[in-house]
Amino acid sequence: MKRVFTTLAGLLLAVLVVTSPARSAGPKLNLLLITADDMNADSAGYMGSKLGATPNLDAFAAAAHRFVNNHVTAPICQPSREAFLTGRVPHRNGGLGFNPIRADVPTLVEVLRENGYHAVGINKLAHMAPAPKFPWDRTYEGSGKNPEMLRRQMDEALRDAAAAGKPWFVNANVTDPHRPFYASAQGQRPRPARRQMAEGEVQPYPPAQVTVPAFLEDVPAVRQEVAEYYSSVRRFDLSFGQIMAALKSSGQEARTAVVFMSDHGMSFPFSKATVYRNGTWSPVLIRWPGMGKPQVREELVSSVDLMPSLLELLQVKVPPQMDGRSWLPLLEGMKQPDRDFVVTHVNTVSSGRAFPQRCVRTRTHSLLFQPWAGTTQFRVEAMNGLTYNALAEAGKSDPRIRVRVEQLVSGRALALYDLQKDPSERENVIGHPKYQPVAQRLRTLLLAHMERTGDPQLTAFRSAIQGSD
Repeated sequence: MKRVFTTLAGLLLAVLVVTSPARSAGPKLNLLLITADDMNADSAGYMGSKLGATPNLDAFAAAAHRFVNNHVTAPICQPSREAFLTGRVPHRNGGLGFNPIRADVPTLVEVLRENGYHAVGINKLAHMAPAPKFPWDRTYEGSGKNPEMLRRQMDEALRDAAAAGKPWFVNANVTDPHRPFYASAQGQRPRPARRQMAEGEVQPYPPAQVTVPAFLEDVPAVRQEVAEYYSSVRRFDLSFGQIMAALKSSGQEARTAVVFMSDHGMSFPFSKATVYRNGTWSPVLIRWPGMGKPQVREELVSSVDLMPSLLELLQVKVPPQMDGRSWLPLLEGMKQPDRDFVVTHVNTVSSGRAFPQRCVRTRTHSLLFQPWAGTTQFRVEAMNGLTYNALAEAGKSDPRIRVRVEQLVSGRALALYDLQKDPSERENVIGHPKYQPVAQRLRTLLLAHMERTGDPQLTAFRSAIQGSD
């Protein structure tokens, strides 16, 4: 009887291995990784927007697996990209801000090239440093906000990749909807010569047509800038459509895994460069040939999971010492522990100044740690333009807006938010007795993460939580 059971178990295992979408036999898959630059999670139609700015992305989403509660580990361009291309949090890969990763940390580009892939990088290349750690076979720049140029570059890149006779990895980075926004005053200022080129034209959204996100305030100048942002989202979607059209026309779509994500949230207060919800929330779409019925996954996952997930999908050995874990078991119906929370990080920002932040969040609560609070004034690129100045001006006569501006600029050393009642993270409930069990659990989770990863803010966090007990 035991022998029969063993035989049946072996047959079942064989069936699982053969039918698993991540482990099917055959030629190696190509990989196309597409990113948006500073695009909020809920700006796309498939995530609930009614504006209709993203028909191409929405069509792709309909046929892709969706990880709707993914959070980037670092909500700033360079550390975000360096994190998801290494599978490590910033203080473990060395890329704390706008600085290079360490030479001993493997990157997705290196690993795939070592396994026979032809690698192409398009746009945002300066945000993957140092250059020897990202050894592209071919690179292109200048097309981030130009859908037609991007299409030409994609066509050429895919022809070259086919001629190389290898499986290929293309990382196509669209630089919309990064500032300066489409048809904005910022966008009309003189720019460096390398960016003096015709950019894609779209029909701009009038301010009356857009909805101001709930985490901002609906005052005229904010509404104007939100409209400019969504016009940039509309142009991003044209670029996304051109990338996918190039793939289709290349004849290689049936052998290619395609992934989409934004590097972090929109360039507005309480989003980009903060660990507030809208700074780090970035759903992931992933599609590959023979993957089965598209799934919507609600686990809390992290952008550091991207590299191990893609390597497993491509049947490439995953390097050791990654902080991320593959999503493939989730898609195959398995359970993974600790998928009910995620940790996010900010260290230094584009100016070079340090505004360290940490957050541990579940679907119902978030605990934010800002050790700089009360000692300096927060200032980042996302506060340029119309919105922050309009909020600061409105706060002079509106006490509610004044409190919100103060929250952004002065910070809160330790804050707990009830996301079911307060998804915009306005009311700090850390001192409320009924929230103490939740606060204690989140403190414990964040402390364990910081200890495990050797976080440089560990001592400061220990002091903060001792003071809150």
